[in-house]
Parts: sequence; C-alpha cells; structure tokens
Amino acid sequence: MAELAAYVSRLEAVTARLESLAGAGGAVGAQAAAALGGAPGAPVSAVVTAYDAILQGAFATFVACSTKIGGEVKSQTDMVQAAFAAQREFLRKASLCKAPPQQQLISLLQPMSEKISQIQEFRESNRRSALFNHLSTVSESISALGWVTVAPAPGPFVKEMSDAGMFYSNRVLKEFKEKDKTHVEWSRAWTTVFTEMVAYIKQYHTTGVAWNAKGVDASSLGSGGAPPPPPGPPPPPPPVLAPSGGASDPDATKNALFADLNKGGDVTKGLKKVSSDQMTHKNPALRTGPQPFKPSPQSTPQASRAAAPPVNKPPKCELDGKKWNVEYQNGNRNIVISDVNTKQSVYIFRCTDSTVQVKGKVNSITLDGCKKVAVVFEDAIAALEMINCQSVQAQVTGKVPTISIDKTDGCQVYLSKDCLKAEFVTAKSSEMNVLIPDKSGEYKEYALPEQFKTIWSGKNFNTTASDINS
Repeated sequence: MAELAAYVSRLEAVTARLESLAGAGGAVGAQAAAALGGAPGAPVSAVVTAYDAILQGAFATFVACSTKIGGEVKSQTDMVQAAFAAQREFLRKASLCKAPPQQQLISLLQPMSEKISQIQEFRESNRRSALFNHLSTVSESISALGWVTVAPAPGPFVKEMSDAGMFYSNRVLKEFKEKDKTHVEWSRAWTTVFTEMVAYIKQYHTTGVAWNAKGVDASSLGSGGAPPPPPGPPPPPPPVLAPSGGASDPDATKNALFADLNKGGDVTKGLKKVSSDQMTHKNPALRTGPQPFKPSPQSTPQASRAAAPPVNKPPKCELDGKKWNVEYQNGNRNIVISDVNTKQSVYIFRCTDSTVQVKGKVNSITLDGCKKVAVVFEDAIAALEMINCQSVQAQVTGKVPTISIDKTDGCQVYLSKDCLKAEFVTAKSSEMNVLIPDKSGEYKEYALPEQFKTIWSGKNFNTTASDINS
C-alpha cells in the first residue's frame, strides 16, 4: 500500500505540472503554441518556460493590439511572431545541445536572421503608409533579437536596440495619445517586451546563450541541425612523375614532353572528367582561392573619416581659440554651450548617443562622424553642416541660411517659423527629413529627394529631382 501511495503521489505531481503549463499558455492559444515550436505539452527547460512567459505576457498584448490596428501593422506583426518563434526554437535547441561549431551555429540562426531581414524590408517597401511610424518602431528595434550572437553582454545590446526604435515609438504616442488608446497600448507593450527580455537575459544568459554542456550535438536534432557540408574542391591533377632518368636529367624530361605532344588528341585520354557538382562556376561555395586585392576604405583619399575604426579617446568640450570642440562624447545628453558670439563656431566630432544645446548666435555648427546625436541651437550666421553621420537630429529655434548634408544616412531637421527660407545642399545622403511647423505649432514632415533624373537637352544635361514621395 505504501508503494501504491507513492505512485499516486507522483502521478498527482505530474498532473499538477501539466495543468500549470497548460494554464500559462492560455493567452497564446493552441495555434500560437504550435507556432512557438514543439508539440503542446512537450517537456521544456526552465530557460524556455521563462521565455514563454514573455511571449504570453507583454508580447501577447502587443499582438492583440496589432490585430486591432490592422493593415500593415498586422502584416508586420505576423512576421514578428515568426521571428520570435524562430528564436524560441533556437533557445529550445540550445537547452538540449552542446555549443556547436561556428558553421553549424550560423545554420541554426538562419531562420531567425531571415525573419529579421523580412521585417526590415517590409518597412522599406511601405514608406508611404499612414502607419509608417509603427513599422519603423518595430523595424528599428527588431535587431534586438540578435542578442543570441552577442557575448559577453547581450543584455545591454537589447537595451541599445530597443532605444533605437524609441524615436518612432514616441511619435506614435504623440499622434494617438488623444485619439486611440489602442496605439498607445501597442507602443508600450512593445517597449515592455524588451524590458522583460533584458531581465530574462540577466537571469539565464548573463554572458551569452547558455548551451547545455552535457547535451547532444545539434546535428542529431534532425531538421534543426546544420545541413551537410558542401562537397570539397575537385581533386588535384595527378602528379607528374619524374622519368626513370630522374628529375635532374633535363634530356629525359624533354623527350617525355615531346612524346606526349606527339599523341595528338589522345593526350587528353588520361584526364578525369569533372562532374557538374565539382565545377566552380556552378558552385560558388567551391571558390575558396585567394581573392583579388581590394583597398581598404582608409587607403583611399576619398574615404570618410566616419569609416575609420572606432577610437577610444577621452571626451572633450572646450573652446579652442574661436572654435568650440565637442569630441568623443558618448551617452552625454546634457552638453550645453553658452556665452558664445558670432565669431565662434561649434565642431561636434565622433560623438555617440548625445545631445548638444547651443545658446546664442554662432558662426557655424558642424557635426562630423556622429551617430545618434541631436543638436539644438538658436542662430547660425553661415551654415549647419552634417558630414559622415548616422541617425542625427538638428533643431533650429532661430535662423540659419544654409543646411548642408553630406554622406549622411538618416537625419531629421526641425525648422522654426523664421527659418523656412533656409537652403538645403545635399550629396551622397539618404533618409533626409525636414519638419516644418504649421499654424497650430505641430510639425509636418517632408522627405528630401534622394534620386535624380538627368536628360540631354541637345546642348547640355538637365537634372531634376525625382521625388518618389510626391
């Protein structure tokens, strides 16, 4: 009887465990459970169960709001669900397998990588959408799923990628705060997903993905393993054997050569036929020979200073003669330059994730090699210049006659009512947007053209802007 009671106790414990797992998945449903990998009720590790808690919490709220909003947001969210499902499956395999070699790891990550690229391409193909800010919020931050390739600090990486979409998320909040609470809830749920993911990583994957040291090889999991390696290169030609007279006998070698030439068409009879799977022009993977020399960006005089390797130098913010030098600032959002005059200029170089405020009228302001930097200023007599920058913002509250944008990818320029006659000079740049205030004080966004059309008039070439947003 005691043994029977023990069996009953164990069965009750297993039943309670299965019921708890089934109850936790209620928010996702049977269809989502299948999409998130594995059969419902299949045993999973604590690492995967904790990840499921994110999917059944804030992520489920995000999906529900996306369904209500509909349109392109719903279509993109379907891709996002597939990307999270791919990551969930990757983590499930990591909990069962030993760390694989690099080539096999790339194969395991391929499904998730393809989904991330699909999400980002969807946003680029829907730039005219009325919900473009929603699409950009997700597109800019979905790269956070790449934390599985980051070591030893994947948590901060997720935070950084999440912040990348914050600019567009705030625009969603501003636009729909008083119109539709669903959009507000959608934005906050998406932010919460990554907040919970950072906490999850801190608990289970502090220094990188936690593989099972006592697990099996990933290749033994069937479809989840890496594909078989490509066929090797074709065998080398048979070695030319030295004639009996020895390699040092030049006359014997010469006679053997002329004997082969005298065979005519029969000289190729001994060659091995190369099959299609061994031909390098049909199989790019077999082209493993030396690559032609390509000069590095730093070796050409046209190379941009932003393409140079990162340099860790102490931050600087000081006046040198008539120029304010703001250099190598990282994460500093409280840089204020005051007591300026019209003979001074401001030069912001190699700064990241920082904000610079200039109080007063200066001669000119230049951003060079900056990333995620915002500058707010009153007046500039000559110009505002942005060179070799990425994802920068500038706001003028007074006047500036010329705004120059060169070799910059992603910039937002906010003009004041007194600065609407400013001239823009652009070259080799993309994603340039200018925001102009209307009578109510709200900003309306306009994109600067990136494509141009040139035709021959009979005497010279005439170039006009090809504005795809018109």
